[in-house]
Amino acid sequence: MSGEFERTLSAPLELTWNNSADLTPTMRYRMIDAPLTRYLIGFSRILAGIPSPENDWDWSATWQENVYAGAYPESRTLVVARLSVAFLFPFSLLLLYLIGLKLQGRFLGIAAVLLFSFHPLILLHTRRAMAEGVLIFTVLLVLYTLFYAERHPFLAGLAVALAFNAKHSAALLLPIGLFAAGWTSWSSHTRFGQIVSNLMRFTVGFILITLLLNPYLWRNPFSAIQTALVQRNALLERQLDDFMHIAPAQVLDGPGKRAAVAAAQVFIAPPVFAEVGNYAEFTEATETAYLESSSSQTGRQPWWAGLLIGISLLGLMYSFRVAIEKHNPLRRDYVIFLLSFLSISIGTASLVHLAWQRYYLPLVPFIALLAGLGLVWGIKTSHAIFSHGRLFVRLSEILTQFTPNSRVP
Repeated sequence: MSGEFERTLSAPLELTWNNSADLTPTMRYRMIDAPLTRYLIGFSRILAGIPSPENDWDWSATWQENVYAGAYPESRTLVVARLSVAFLFPFSLLLLYLIGLKLQGRFLGIAAVLLFSFHPLILLHTRRAMAEGVLIFTVLLVLYTLFYAERHPFLAGLAVALAFNAKHSAALLLPIGLFAAGWTSWSSHTRFGQIVSNLMRFTVGFILITLLLNPYLWRNPFSAIQTALVQRNALLERQLDDFMHIAPAQVLDGPGKRAAVAAAQVFIAPPVFAEVGNYAEFTEATETAYLESSSSQTGRQPWWAGLLIGISLLGLMYSFRVAIEKHNPLRRDYVIFLLSFLSISIGTASLVHLAWQRYYLPLVPFIALLAGLGLVWGIKTSHAIFSHGRLFVRLSEILTQFTPNSRVP
């Protein structure tokens, strides 16, 4: 589907959805998958002078059958495709640092970047020729632009549109974007008009980019959207039905189980290379070599997971504390940050029905920021306690209660 980039540039009207036409496999892919990743791969292929693969991979066929059919890409094609996604990783680090700088300062930015960049799931999934690396970058871009949505709602709408077109699950951030754009601080006699203006500019930015990146919507947008929703729901139903037969443990049948799996994937589970192991014998050697590297299991030990959960909860409590302080100048930023985190967390726990690791990747940058906030808060609090001698005074008071014939002076 990376060939869509050339087709969009040369003849975009040929990609539009026609109600009377048959639903071809290519049109179905346009409808069920977000387009941004395939455009990036297509653009990178053109720069490298590599044509797009002509044959689609058949997931019901064997590995050898796909190779004989010419569906296996050349090594050079795979490297270019992976680089086109991994190229965004340094920019994700920059955005994460800027978000940390905005919320708390330089130390939070550095702590969040370190926690994020050494996370085993990030190290694996942001270098694959899939949507997750692009999604992580665009989610961070959304969070950063939402801090300034009051003044630049159009840019915030563009950012949310990019995230949505990286992966449709990023639609969870759309209501947060509208909220941030509508939260104004102007005087009461101009506030209503400014809110309406901001919401309109945000919406125009979102719709503009979404239409631009999805030519199949141009001719019959409402019919195309309806057909796309039907196809997407049919895909999810087939996935659930298939996994109920081949791997029922991966089907999550309740919010409690989904929340537990989300926590396990983010904090404990080792990197997972595939949801189905039908080609495991052909990828085992490279997977084993990767897992033997020093970075693949960093921070997946139970003690580290417990520590990370603890400081993340500290960061969450600190964030709530700032968010409810009415006159705190950072209140707006923390409210937007918390709402974004809660929307992604609750939405993932509610909507994800399969325990596929890559579905939980958008939670990782938020956890890195929360853990960094908990670390900063803990250091500042302990410094205040030790510097004023409060800890030693309190300890002496406790000890005197257990010492016979002693009195507190």
